[in-house]
Amino acid sequence: MAKILLIEDDAQHILLAKIRLEIRGFEVLVAQTGADGLAAALKLKPDLILLDLMLPDINSAELITKLRGIPTARKTPIIAFTGLDAFEVHRRHLGAEIAEFIAKPYETSELLEKINKVLGVAGPGEGPGTPAQAP
Repeated sequence: MAKILLIEDDAQHILLAKIRLEIRGFEVLVAQTGADGLAAALKLKPDLILLDLMLPDINSAELITKLRGIPTARKTPIIAFTGLDAFEVHRRHLGAEIAEFIAKPYETSELLEKINKVLGVAGPGEGPGTPAQAP
């Protein structure tokens, strides 16, 4: 079972993402601030980080740099959520080692497709992110 660290401050998004991922077999760990996300990445060693780029306590580029400074999280893939324009996000985070971007709002199928791609799962029905189990 893949362990996913969700760093997100929006309670509704946390609830929805957590439910959607857990029913598909993922273990979802939640941090609501950048500081808590850093601590969780250090302690819990996730397989993947889902990161909201608009956290209130830290600039996302700074958070990504700090995550990359943690030996156990240095190569952990990051999928970033954003409500910003995709071009602007790519410009700001060029070279920040983000594996994938997802624009908010998004469909569960898009999230699962990107998670499966990043984690190297072959496709629908062949891993924990099986879309057929959608709520």
